[in-house]
Amino acid sequence: MYIGLSGSFGSGKSSVLKCFEEFGASVVDADAIVASIYKDDTEFLRLLREKFGDAIFNADGKVDRKALGSWVFSDADELKWLEKTIHPRVNTRRIEIMRENSEGIWIAEIPLLFEKNLEKQVDRSISVVSSYSLRVDRLKNRGFDSEEVEVRSRKQLPQNQKISRADYVILNDGSFEFLKRQVQLLFERLQQ
Repeated sequence: MYIGLSGSFGSGKSSVLKCFEEFGASVVDADAIVASIYKDDTEFLRLLREKFGDAIFNADGKVDRKALGSWVFSDADELKWLEKTIHPRVNTRRIEIMRENSEGIWIAEIPLLFEKNLEKQVDRSISVVSSYSLRVDRLKNRGFDSEEVEVRSRKQLPQNQKISRADYVILNDGSFEFLKRQVQLLFERLQQ
């Protein structure tokens, strides 16, 4: 069974994914796939350099993702270009990973699952939700400022729309123990 895990920026998708893995699910971490593309995909890096020049690269030749994010999230056309360039690579790698072993339950983190209408690629969907103020606090702790959080959040569907489109919802406003218990109960249900 293939399950897409989504949620708003800063909702805690990575924490939920780790919990599912701890309970025995096979997982696909979108952040890890994206990081490997930014590190190792020479064709992608060439396209970035052609499009944005050296402005988004550090002195050591690595992509400064914060600089790139500032650039693309302030220009809708640039964001579309980046998404069109990277999303097929991420989707291809996600599918490859899941096909390596089709047994059991796979949880694939797909941040823009609903925005890109990818629900048809999975058997079920989960949306992780939390209050906006808590998401802002989490993201500030990760180095984002309030304006960056607001700009990126506006590029996603409102949380209530994600809730209405998801098969399951996990609330991430409480303690980590509460989060783990929700994941455990949902994983047990998915195994039935």
